[in-house]
Amino acid sequence: MKLRLLAVAFGFFLVAGTAYAGPVPGGADTDGDGVENAFDNCTVVINSSQTDTDHNGCGDSCTQDIVCDVNGDTAVNTPDFNTLRMNFGNSVPPGTLGDCGDQDGTVGTPDFTRMRMTFGNSTGPSGITTAQCDPSTCICTPL
Repeated sequence: MKLRLLAVAFGFFLVAGTAYAGPVPGGADTDGDGVENAFDNCTVVINSSQTDTDHNGCGDSCTQDIVCDVNGDTAVNTPDFNTLRMNFGNSVPPGTLGDCGDQDGTVGTPDFTRMRMTFGNSTGPSGITTAQCDPSTCICTPL
């Protein structure tokens, strides 16, 4: 009896339009790839195939090498370069403060080379805001 009452109540809310199960079609498509932002795993790069090899909710198009992201803003940019520049030639804890190339604890040429090759890379954003999206590898909030 309780189960039947619960099903009737859910049906009522569904008919009334107050049951919400996720985003609804008809939203913006920022990158113009034919996939609306709410369903797009990479809202700023055209990726109509929505390929997501590691299934983290962030499309492969928005998952680039950001090992040299020193300040954690999910982009390799000027602040990261400035940190590397300030520590160039110094010993630092491995993998920190610009030691991103060979992660040997010394900021040097391999780190500068890796930063130069990945400068401008970033991850995300993904329009997918479900548990599938892993915030450590992709910005998981819509624009």
